[in-house]
Amino acid sequence: MRRGFTLIELMISLLIGSLLIIMMLSIFGRMSFAYREQTAIMNVQQTLTSARAAIERDAKQAGFACAQGFKLKDGLLHSPIRVVNSSTDPDEVAFFYGDPGLSGTSALAGGKTQALAITNGMVTTVTFDNASGFTAGDVVLLSTPDTQTLSNPIAPTSDAKITKFDACVVQIASISTNTVTFQTTGSWGMANNTHCANTTSGATMMYKFVAHDWRLDPTTSRLALGVLQMSPTGNLVAANDFGDMAYGFTDLQAATYFYDKDYDAADTLDPDSDGARDWYSSTMQDTWTQNIATSASFYPPLAVSLSLVARTERDVEGVYSSITPLLTVSGNTANNILGDRPQVSLPSTTDSRLMGNRIYRYITFRVDMRNLGVGR
Repeated sequence: MRRGFTLIELMISLLIGSLLIIMMLSIFGRMSFAYREQTAIMNVQQTLTSARAAIERDAKQAGFACAQGFKLKDGLLHSPIRVVNSSTDPDEVAFFYGDPGLSGTSALAGGKTQALAITNGMVTTVTFDNASGFTAGDVVLLSTPDTQTLSNPIAPTSDAKITKFDACVVQIASISTNTVTFQTTGSWGMANNTHCANTTSGATMMYKFVAHDWRLDPTTSRLALGVLQMSPTGNLVAANDFGDMAYGFTDLQAATYFYDKDYDAADTLDPDSDGARDWYSSTMQDTWTQNIATSASFYPPLAVSLSLVARTERDVEGVYSSITPLLTVSGNTANNILGDRPQVSLPSTTDSRLMGNRIYRYITFRVDMRNLGVGR
């Protein structure tokens, strides 16, 4: 006679089956949790990498055709790099240059004589050898090699002198063939554009002007979003035209590498033992990149170091960061390669940018100022 399972055997089987299912669900849950956490970290890394690529591209081009600065209608000379430093908030950094991908020149070309039309000795209309690609409304850089060169402050008797440019920014009003008429009013123009008085036939080049100012949105209601923003006018005009580029950032720190501020080889502020050059990571960056009188000249930075910090979009279920990245050097916050931002314990109860249980990642990169003509 055949027998079936007894009730006890069925109960044991159900118990064993239930335990196996629970174990499988537990394993699946842990794998799912690990996957979500790793995906969140990968997204942060990808965000940092993309932001780095955009900012690094600007930094590498900074100063092209305007190494010693450029003039605006305000009568001041503006640095090709501008830093607004903060030890309690993210820094702000701007880069300015002529776009080398598109240019025209008033030089003689192909046997054709190119005219330079001047009104009362000032620039309002210029004929270039090729104005294709430029359109009305474009903000452009007029760059003229200066007959006066600058001695290299490191080794003035042996190193090559630094080529100096006389550069100014104007806006195109209209174009007729290759003859360009510039605005004499508005944000970029002034009567006769006197700030461009040194525009010269046969020498002046015209480039599209690139002005990018990078910052984290300081608006209180948006701090928690960590919005990385960029101004396409370099924040040079009155309008606040910053646009959102990415989210999830908590810090942006800058440090700049200048010739020693006193040009004194015996003065070494940073720990690199090079008395002729020093890193600046404090408000001295502001001083060295602020606008100056047009009669003076900038010795632009040799390099810039930038650090970006980002975090996961939402709270994580597992282990989260307990402190923000250290972006300074203990004992020398003013002259180091990182910045002047100390660590902050997490999660913060006062700073909405640092609230919640998140995972933080950062990236630091250094860019040599290849277009500023100050290297050895």
